[in-house]
Amino acid sequence: SAAGAEASALVYSIIETAKANKLNVFQYLYVLLLYMPEHKDDPNAVKTLLPWSDFIKERCTGLIDVEAITPENKPQLPI
Repeated sequence: SAAGAEASALVYSIIETAKANKLNVFQYLYVLLLYMPEHKDDPNAVKTLLPWSDFIKERCTGLIDVEAITPENKPQLPI
């Protein structure tokens, strides 16, 4: 369907942009899913979650312990 194709293109774009910024793609998707529900309507928060932001680069580069960041202990967004 057209909606399915659009959703696939969006996910593909997010993944390829994360790769282009040398991020751990799994970790980036995890952080996005962790923060977006609370901050999707805040433009400053969304900017902080872009793959080239310092906040994301600190949390999504290299090997990361995904169990270290949970919904209960996630750091606040620097907005």
